[in-house]
Amino acid sequence: MGNSIVAGASHIHRRISWAAIFGGVILAVVVQLLLSTLGAGIGFGTVGVNAGTTPDASSLGLGAGIWWVVSSCIALGFGGFAAAWMAGIEVRMDGVMHGLITWGLVSLLAIYVLGSAASGVVRGGLSAAGSVASAAGSGISDVAKPLTQAAGVSPDMVQQQAQAYLAPTNTDPATMSARDAQKEVATQLATYARGGAGADAAKGRVVDIMAAQMKISRDDAAKRFDDAQAKLKQARDEATQVAKNAADASAKAASTASFAAFGLLLLGGVAASAGGMMAVQRRTNTVRRVVR
Repeated sequence: MGNSIVAGASHIHRRISWAAIFGGVILAVVVQLLLSTLGAGIGFGTVGVNAGTTPDASSLGLGAGIWWVVSSCIALGFGGFAAAWMAGIEVRMDGVMHGLITWGLVSLLAIYVLGSAASGVVRGGLSAAGSVASAAGSGISDVAKPLTQAAGVSPDMVQQQAQAYLAPTNTDPATMSARDAQKEVATQLATYARGGAGADAAKGRVVDIMAAQMKISRDDAAKRFDDAQAKLKQARDEATQVAKNAADASAKAASTASFAAFGLLLLGGVAASAGGMMAVQRRTNTVRRVVR
C-alpha cells in the first residue's frame, strides 16, 4: 500500500505521505473550481433584465459570499479526506494532520495566485502609464518645434518674457495694476499661511491692496479678509473631518475583511481536518469488517 506495511490487521506507515497530500490539494482545487463554476452559472441565471427579476448588487454579493464559504469547505473536506485515505492512515490524529497540511497548501496556493494576479495588474498599469507618458513627451517635443517656428517665437523672445514675469512689480497699492495686485496678494498669502513673524505684515499688505483695488475702506477690506480666512478655515476643517471619517471607514472595512478572512480560513481548516478524520474512521471500519 505505497509506503505502508501490513502486519496482521494493523498498518505500520510513515507519519506523513506527501504524495497523498498533493493528491488531496489537487482534488480540493478542482472541486473548488467546479463548485465556483456552478455558483457562477446559478448566479448569472438569476439575471433577467427584460423580465425585471434581476436581484440587486447586495443580494448577489451576499449570495456569492455564502456560496464561496460553502464551496470552500466542501472542497477542503474532499481534499482532506483524499489525503488521509490515500496515505493509508488508521490513526485519527495523523488523518487530522494530513487534512490540515492539505488545507495549508491550498491556502498558500490561493494567496500566491491572488498576489500574482494583483501584482500583474499593478505592473501592467504602471507599464501602460509609462508608455503613455513617454509617447506624450516625445509627441509634445516634436509638435512644439514647428508650432514655435510658425508662430515666430524664438528662444530670445521666451527669455525676454520670462524676465518680464520676474521683474519687480509696482509696490504702491493705489497705482498697482490688477495683474500686479494679484501676484502680490498671492505672494503675501503664502507668507501669511506659513505663519511666523511675517504673518501680520503679510496680512496688512493684502488688506492695503484690497482696499486700494476695491476702493473700499481699510476696515471693510480687513473684515472681508477675515471672513474669507474664516470660510477657508471652515472648508479646511470640513475636509479634514471628511478625511478622518474616510480613514475610520477604511479601518472598519479592513477589520471586517480581516475577521471574515480569518473565519473563512478557520472553517476551511476545520473542514479539511474533519475530512481527514472521516477517512481514518472509514478505513478503520473497513479493516474491522475485513478482520471479522
